[in-house]
Amino acid sequence: MTGMTRRSLLGASVLAAVGAATGCSDSSSQTGSTSGGATGTLDWWDHFSSFKRLNDDWAKTQSPSLKTNVAHTYYDASKATQAFQLAHQANKMPDVYSNVIGLPLPALVSGKWVHEVTIPADIQAKLPKDAFTEGITRLDGKLYGFPMFSFRQSSTLVWVNKDHWSKAGLDPNNVPKDYAAFKDALGKLKSAGIQPLTLAIGADGGRIRDQVDDMAQTAGFPGYQGLQFTTGEYAYHHDAYVTVIEFLKQLNDDKLIMPGSNNFGVVDARTRYASGAVGTFIDGIWCAGGSKALAPTIVDKLASGQILVPTSGTNPWCYRGKPAATYFVSADSKNPDAAGKLIASFMSDDYQKGMIEAMDQPPLNLDLVASSNAVDAYKKGVEFCKENVFLMPQAIVKNPAVARVDALRKPVTPHVGNIVQGYLGGSIKDLKAELKKLSDATTADRAQALQKAKAAGAKVSESDYVFADWKPGQDYGAAK
Repeated sequence: MTGMTRRSLLGASVLAAVGAATGCSDSSSQTGSTSGGATGTLDWWDHFSSFKRLNDDWAKTQSPSLKTNVAHTYYDASKATQAFQLAHQANKMPDVYSNVIGLPLPALVSGKWVHEVTIPADIQAKLPKDAFTEGITRLDGKLYGFPMFSFRQSSTLVWVNKDHWSKAGLDPNNVPKDYAAFKDALGKLKSAGIQPLTLAIGADGGRIRDQVDDMAQTAGFPGYQGLQFTTGEYAYHHDAYVTVIEFLKQLNDDKLIMPGSNNFGVVDARTRYASGAVGTFIDGIWCAGGSKALAPTIVDKLASGQILVPTSGTNPWCYRGKPAATYFVSADSKNPDAAGKLIASFMSDDYQKGMIEAMDQPPLNLDLVASSNAVDAYKKGVEFCKENVFLMPQAIVKNPAVARVDALRKPVTPHVGNIVQGYLGGSIKDLKAELKKLSDATTADRAQALQKAKAAGAKVSESDYVFADWKPGQDYGAAK
C-alpha cells in the first residue's frame, strides 16, 4: 500500500484551492473546461509527461466519435496528486483521470473516487486473460479499469548524459552497477567540472520513496514497500533499507548530489538532466520520453544503466505486483459511458504505437518495443526490466477479501521518502530508530484495518500476507 498526503489540503478553502491547483500549475496544459463533464466537455487529466503531445492529439481525434469535446490536461507527477485530491473534495473531478492517487481500489470505491466501466468485447480480447484481478482492477465483480502498462518496469534506473560522461573519461554505455564504482564515476564527473547527480528528493517525497523501495530490493530486502514476503511482517528497519539510505547520505555529504535536490520534484530534477545541467539522473524507465518532452535535443545524448546494487556481482532483482488500472472514470462524471469509451480507445493500434514511441512506461506486450522507433537507451532499460523485474506474491490475489482490509487502511507518515528528506537534511539523527517507528506504525495500521474488516464479516487474517513458498529471482506462481 502506498501513502497519500493530505497536508496540502489544510488551511485553505477547497474550492479556492481547486482553482489554484488547476489554474496556477506552470507545468500543466489547460486545454478545456474542468467541470466534470457538466458543460458537455469530457475532461481528461493525467500525469504522463511523455504522453502529453500524444494525449493532446488523441483528445482531438476522439472528440467526433464520442460526440463531445474531449479536453486533455497534464499535471506533473508532483502536482497531480494534490490537484486530484482538491478536485475530489469539491466534487469537481474530471471524467477520466490517471491512477496516481496512491490508494488501493477498495478505498477508491468506498471513497467515491471511481465509477464502474464497461469495456467492449473486442478491447477485452486484446488484453491478457489475467489482466483483470479482483481487488486490483475489479471489485465485487465490477470492473473499474484495466492496465495498459507492464509490471516489469522500474522507477530507479540510472540515466546519464553521454557527452558529460565522455568528457570525464567515462564510458556512457557501461554505467557502473555497484555503489563504489558509481560513486567513483560521480567523483570523476565532479573533477571534470560537471555537476554529477540529481535526484527527485523533494515535493511529497513520493518518488524517492519508490526508488528507495527498489534499491532496498536489490540490496537484499525480501519484500516490497517494507513488507517481507515470507513472514508477512513490516520491516522498514531491515539492514537493506539502512544500507540504501546511508549510501544516499554519503553521496549527499560528499557533495555529489546537485544542491537543491532535496527540494526538487520530479519535473524539477528531470529538467536539470534534460537541459544538460547535470551528468546523471536516477529516474524511471519513462525518463527517455519525459526528458524528450522537456528538451528534445537530449535524445541523442541519452544512455542508461541498471538499478544500483551495493556490491559487484549482486543480482539486481526487483519485484512488482499485478498492474492496476491505468485510468479511472470519476464518480463525478456526467458522461461515464463516453468516458469508458475514451479509456477503451487507448488499446487501439494507433494509440499503442504512439505510446511506445513516446517512451514512457512500457506496454503490456514488451516484445513490441524492440522493433519500435524508441531510442536504444530506452530499449536497453526495457530489456533490463524484462529480465530482472519479477511478479511478486500479493495478499489480495491470495484472498480477494483482503480488499475489505485495504479499504480501511490509512496513509502512514512520515513515510520512507520523508525519512530520507529528514536524514539527508539533518533533522533526523537516528535513521534506524525512525525506520523502526515506520515499521511499527504500518503494522499497527494493518492490524486496526484487519480488526475492523473481521468485525464486519470479512474472512481475513495476517496469514493472508505470508508466502513461505516465495523464492527470489522468479515470478511468483509461475511454476504452479
